[in-house]
Amino acid sequence: MVRPKKSSNKHLPPYLQYAIDTGFYRLTLTNGVRKSLGKDKIQAIQIANEYNRIMRPATGLVVDDLIKASGRETTEQLLPFSDHVDRLMEIILKEESPSKQLADTMLNDAARVKAFFKGIPCQEISLEHVNGYLNQYHPDASANVHNRKLGFIEKLINYAIDQSLMLDNPAARKMKKRKKKGKERQRLSLDAFKLIHAVAPLWLQTAMELALQASQARLEISRIKYNIKKPKEGQCGCVWLDTPANGIYGTLFIHRQKVEEKEASHVAIPIGLVLKGIIDRSRDGVLCPYIVHRVPERHNKQSAETDHRYQLDPNYLSRAFSAVRDSINLYDHLELIQRPTFHEIRALSARLFSDMGIDPQGRMAHTDAKSTKIYVRDHLEWTEVPHAEIDMAN
Repeated sequence: MVRPKKSSNKHLPPYLQYAIDTGFYRLTLTNGVRKSLGKDKIQAIQIANEYNRIMRPATGLVVDDLIKASGRETTEQLLPFSDHVDRLMEIILKEESPSKQLADTMLNDAARVKAFFKGIPCQEISLEHVNGYLNQYHPDASANVHNRKLGFIEKLINYAIDQSLMLDNPAARKMKKRKKKGKERQRLSLDAFKLIHAVAPLWLQTAMELALQASQARLEISRIKYNIKKPKEGQCGCVWLDTPANGIYGTLFIHRQKVEEKEASHVAIPIGLVLKGIIDRSRDGVLCPYIVHRVPERHNKQSAETDHRYQLDPNYLSRAFSAVRDSINLYDHLELIQRPTFHEIRALSARLFSDMGIDPQGRMAHTDAKSTKIYVRDHLEWTEVPHAEIDMAN
């Protein structure tokens, strides 16, 4: 005869008990070991139900059995989660309107989710599945990357819950990784910049020089065109004067994507002798509208981030910079995560302009820029920064 439950345990799931003397909830596992689940009653009940559902499917009715008993075996809740991912992504992209770069990243992650959760019904997804996904696709990811990928799964399941496909979000129970202290990326010095620049191919030298003079990141640098007729939304490029005036040959217009909805995201940089020299040196006879370009060695599929075969993918730009950096053993004493990347050129540029007494905020498309002049072209406000150039000879 089964011993009746104590009054303090009657309302709890099978095999979960509450110890009045300690205040802890303990779950008896299938191997007989009693595991403490802490003092949080709601959390203990949720964990016990999930554990019993997976490890003790014959213990009473579970949610899946109730659904089947209702004659709904063919409803959306019982279909594999992978079958719903495309529709959920359509909703996410419509509701959140992410940038093209972020949208492409989410679509790549969604493809992984579809592959991993193929054949797993929505209602059966557990924390164990979330852990399995992260371990398969991002086993050695940094804390930042791990947390971003976890956040995407959590977002996707939240939208599934909103569409009545799931009742619970196991990804929300997954702990995020903490950033390791003492692993901050080291700043790039001008001397290190020069050493890397000296051995870099022409196209990478061009990208580095543009980033230094314009204080822009890899995405904007990869999008700068030799000529544009006029500045417009979502475009980076040069508008040249018919006749140079006061040492100015034209204007480099930058629409910075990360802050694209802010007025300071539209930056107008005067093209002086140094900037013009960088652009002139990049002309190598290759027919490409983009200043930073490269003829690929292999006929690979064109990147979704580019609209011309010779245009540089911003991710490739970062990888190439890091490869050249490591080829000269410049930062071998540091872990990879600590070595300066292409993005650090932007911070170096800001420091050098600041040392010259030039406020770098407007040039960097920071929204709190103060010493800038705002003017309007085609109903877009552009932040015109003062003419200033960094002398690499010093």
